[in-house]
Amino acid sequence: MTNTQYDAEPYAAPAGPARPGRNLASAIAVFLGGYLLLAGFSGFLGQTSMSLFANLSGRGGPEYPMSIMVLAVLQFLFAMIVVVVGLFLGDGPVIGKLVGAIVVVVGSILTFVFLGLWINGIVDFPSGQAGVPFRAVFANTWFAIVLFGGIAWLLARGARLGWLTLLATLILIPIPTAFVFAGVESGIVQIVMYLLCGIVGAGIILAGRPLRG
Repeated sequence: MTNTQYDAEPYAAPAGPARPGRNLASAIAVFLGGYLLLAGFSGFLGQTSMSLFANLSGRGGPEYPMSIMVLAVLQFLFAMIVVVVGLFLGDGPVIGKLVGAIVVVVGSILTFVFLGLWINGIVDFPSGQAGVPFRAVFANTWFAIVLFGGIAWLLARGARLGWLTLLATLILIPIPTAFVFAGVESGIVQIVMYLLCGIVGAGIILAGRPLRG
């Protein structure tokens, strides 16, 4: 009787299918975190920055309840955490995720600091029409947050041609300033800018191919 012998081999589980749902969840988290950052800057976070740096510089300024300012800062931190978690949730190069997280966190904090310095006159821009380009870029939180968030997302996803979508953020530079000169009501300005930021942000998100396995 012949005995057939088989070599014992370790069992290798078949490779699991791609999980586009995880990348989609990553995209949603980054988009939501970006929205929370914009909501903070268009809400009480700007006033918190103004009051904080006014007191630090000894210039004096409006006083707000400490509890409200602390809440604004905590919401700011929470929004950044949501973005960072979203970056690491999906597939992509680890280095890209790390660099992207640094970009969005440092960029958001610098925006907060720069806004407070500018409002209090600690950082002086050129006056008159010559100062319009500086204010439109460096004090434009709509542009800054979408740009930093977009860079972080594309780094995390290892994008290539998708980087071209960042050019769309340039449209966010002149529009707020144009609305100010036109005397448009602030509520309408915010509605329009939220819509524009959402469209531009969605384009950047799609450029990172969130459904790619």
